[in-house]
Amino acid sequence: MKRSDRIAIFLTALALLFVSIPGFSKSVSNASKPAAKHKRIKHSTRPAPQRNSDQTYIIRRGDSLLKIARANQTTPEALKSANGLKNTRITAGQTLLIPASHKSASKNETPKKETPQSASVNRSMTEESAIRYISQLKDQDPNPDEESPSTRLRLVEAGFRMIGIRYRPSGGSERTGFDCSGLVKNLFSKFDIDLPRSSSEQYKQGEKVDRDKLEIGDLVFFSSGGSRPTHVGIYVGNDKILHAARKARQVVVSDLNKIWFTVRYLGARRISDLWGDKTNSDPGKE
Repeated sequence: MKRSDRIAIFLTALALLFVSIPGFSKSVSNASKPAAKHKRIKHSTRPAPQRNSDQTYIIRRGDSLLKIARANQTTPEALKSANGLKNTRITAGQTLLIPASHKSASKNETPKKETPQSASVNRSMTEESAIRYISQLKDQDPNPDEESPSTRLRLVEAGFRMIGIRYRPSGGSERTGFDCSGLVKNLFSKFDIDLPRSSSEQYKQGEKVDRDKLEIGDLVFFSSGGSRPTHVGIYVGNDKILHAARKARQVVVSDLNKIWFTVRYLGARRISDLWGDKTNSDPGKE
């Protein structure tokens, strides 16, 4: 046997001897691996800051300042004051600060849905305001009659009882809602005056009235473009109209001097039958 072969056999035997020693192979394997970095995990004992969620509300689509105020047991005026709002216009995603004295609703809580019962209560409250308003109108009437108010005043009284009824495209009843011309037709029908259904046809009724000669009960028309009306309301005195407003989503009273009405004013018509002072009609019927 050659010397080189003997050396190879000797080295092989020596290697087998070391491998057979307990713990040797494990220590060699561990030594070949790079040392792992030990990261110390710090556990914070400081609690995460909690949001005072009952002081804010994120506006959702379909919300109104009035609904949010009712859900939080406050008023639109208080919300406007707390948030520096100049009007009731709000947008989805906007965050409102709820006054500290009215912290009843949590953040992202959906305002309570208005039920028919609550709607009637709200309209009754508005009716109280209407009574005061009608009283003022009677004081301005050159020919007052306490026992039998004019048909025009009774029309306004009936209209104020509809404030708060929801806006509905093509709607024509108190139960399901109104659009602008549907409200006009419904109100006049309570006094046995039959008007066409559309604002375009209503614009052809009665006689033309100048803007500075408007009287209670006159129909006031507006257009978003062109000579055809796209909106109609009923003049209730003091530069105000009663109408079913799509943007407000309900029947409201608005100021004619607001820019929206000023730039879109088309004209007014006076329905002569309304001046007949019929007393045999029933304003309570729908």
